[in-house]
Amino acid sequence: MTAPGDAALAVVTALCRAALAAEEGLPVEPVALDGTDPRELFATVQRHRVEELLASYAGVLGLPDGLVRHLDAWRAAARQRTLLQALETVRAWELLDRAGVGVLAFKGQPLAVQTTGRADARGPGDVDLLVAPDRLDVAHRVLTGAGWRLREGARIEPGSWAWRHVGRWGNALTYAGQGADVDLHWRLEITPDAHPPFEVLLGRAEQVALGVSSVATLSRYDALRHLAAHREGWVWLRTLADLRRLCRDERILERPLRPAAVRSLAVARATVGLPAGVPAAVHAQLDRTAPRFLERVARQHAVAVPATFAGGAGGLIGVRHRLASSSSVTDLQHTAVALVLPAHAAYPIDARTAWTGVPRALARRAMTALRSLRRVVGRTIRRGGPCAGPPGRAA
Repeated sequence: MTAPGDAALAVVTALCRAALAAEEGLPVEPVALDGTDPRELFATVQRHRVEELLASYAGVLGLPDGLVRHLDAWRAAARQRTLLQALETVRAWELLDRAGVGVLAFKGQPLAVQTTGRADARGPGDVDLLVAPDRLDVAHRVLTGAGWRLREGARIEPGSWAWRHVGRWGNALTYAGQGADVDLHWRLEITPDAHPPFEVLLGRAEQVALGVSSVATLSRYDALRHLAAHREGWVWLRTLADLRRLCRDERILERPLRPAAVRSLAVARATVGLPAGVPAAVHAQLDRTAPRFLERVARQHAVAVPATFAGGAGGLIGVRHRLASSSSVTDLQHTAVALVLPAHAAYPIDARTAWTGVPRALARRAMTALRSLRRVVGRTIRRGGPCAGPPGRAA
């Protein structure tokens, strides 16, 4: 994907704000498009994953015909994926539930139903499931027995050093499926104490309907905590729109907000806005967010996201986000390990014990870093100055 131009990003941000206001039944003022090319607008809409939001309110927003045609074509192509995602969410949740594995389906369609009443309100995506860490092995066997397979490059099995390393220091594995992929989480974040234990989350879960079935999902308060601390929360406008939608339930703002939530809500207010019912005390907290921080996040919104980007953030951005959501020595320990030997570094290592797995993984990581350094030095020499290319994902 290309990086959105400043004009296109400003227009799309204003359109998202207006669409969310229309969703809340508020009057909508016309948004000046400033002659921006509809193709550039659509590229920016895709970059920020807000196709369904704008398509739903195209008439109210008075979108130009060229952009409407792009959105209609996208919607037609996405319809089957959306239906399959709903079926696969229910199927995966029910398989785990019948196997005696406590499970929460979150983000995706459960969040869409929870905040808008429509399963398709966020567009299609993966199925996100959360289980207790000590049930990961069982959940893995249930999913693989039903046809899901760990994605290429992450084929690890229980009993290996790689599996134990990922289970201890990671938080999710991705399983490819014919209908929809499944992201199986055993923590909401890499930092384990950033959120309550799974048993607490399950105890206050909410039920949402998907078709004729229902699944358990995070409570609105826990969903807000997760999205506000989530590493991808400042990458896409769609996540900020989710935060605005969650804030329509004023009860969740009566409870204390963690620093990460305050920062994320300040970002949401500065971009897509917040609903009218947000208490003045919460706005007072948001007012204390440093303008430099908001400017830095705004710059991230204009950075290109590769088509292969799977979520989250690498490098220094990821470290900043993990530090922001850390609340204990254990969290800081997980952040440090994620820097030195992250969970994904174990994927290619075939070893039974840490005695052989750790040295091999560290050596492989060092070689990867050395190759990256050589490429940077080579580009710098050829260009005759510092490399100005966009940062890639962390090794």
